[in-house]
Amino acid sequence: MSKIIDTRYDPMLPTLLMSLHSEYVSQVLRGEKVIEYRKKFFPDAFQAFVYTTGKNGGIEFFMKCDPPISADAQTLATIGSAIQKDDYTAIFDYFKEKNTGCLIPITAVSKIAKISLAILRAHYPKFCVPQKYLFLDVPNKQPLFEFLLDQACLANFTNDWHNYYQIIKNIIK
Repeated sequence: MSKIIDTRYDPMLPTLLMSLHSEYVSQVLRGEKVIEYRKKFFPDAFQAFVYTTGKNGGIEFFMKCDPPISADAQTLATIGSAIQKDDYTAIFDYFKEKNTGCLIPITAVSKIAKISLAILRAHYPKFCVPQKYLFLDVPNKQPLFEFLLDQACLANFTNDWHNYYQIIKNIIK
């Protein structure tokens, strides 16, 4: 098996650690979830290791993402329902308070064997699960970053965003 660094890692992109709820992790790993919604997020393209929240949490995959698309609640809900078949009202309601937010295009995913919170804390006692995100490619996170890059890649897939961007272009017109 090849390592993440051999298959997907791009040293020119920032590398984050972010969290998702388990239901969304399952959808990403099945290729059903190609959009992540956030009220505010890092504004550029990035790659991230993703921590699954909950009592059986852990880091289960690495993903690459294009720059977030910022828009108003109505536009984001329209895009989400067109591309991912998400419930328009649920997405609109998520963003309506400030009438702004972003959707993050998930372009590629690499599955790894789950690294549990117990293992992470045994090796890195100060490990903390981020609520939003944190940068891994900074000096004080280097040991954890290198450990994660050394993980075996169990499966890779790419989400074809060519058609999705055309749908978004037509919606935003």
